[in-house]
Amino acid sequence: MTKNNQTYNDVIKTEIEAIISDIIKVYNDSGKRTLGEFENGLEAVYGDNKATLLGYVYLDGRQAGKQPPVEAIKKWIEQKGIKPLSDKMSVSGLAWAIAKKIAKSGTNKENHLKIYEEVITPERINEIINKVSVFNANQFVNEIEASLEILAKNK
Repeated sequence: MTKNNQTYNDVIKTEIEAIISDIIKVYNDSGKRTLGEFENGLEAVYGDNKATLLGYVYLDGRQAGKQPPVEAIKKWIEQKGIKPLSDKMSVSGLAWAIAKKIAKSGTNKENHLKIYEEVITPERINEIINKVSVFNANQFVNEIEASLEILAKNK
């Protein structure tokens, strides 16, 4: 235990929740937010002395090959207020054309948000390691003290 009785798991949970909060803030500030699916997909799963952060990776873009869902693109078009150039084209038709283009060519990686790399930096990881290493050092000291007590009794 630390001076304020915070446990290792408490520190991990606090840090992961701060990371999620920062990811959402960067995402919202980026102008790429549309339907809210990204932030709804962020989740932390906690285990004993560990945490796993789950989330969408689609902000990194899409490679050519598989066509994205037309309905999702249609919602994105509507959310962004994009209008087809021609009065003869519907929003659904535009969504289909965009989906086909993405399937054929992928998306331009230069336009993508590297949100995880922006928030989970080597410096931040080092800060977290420094915070939790206190618990490892305390555990080591406690184990040594216990061993010394056993040795002292066996003299």
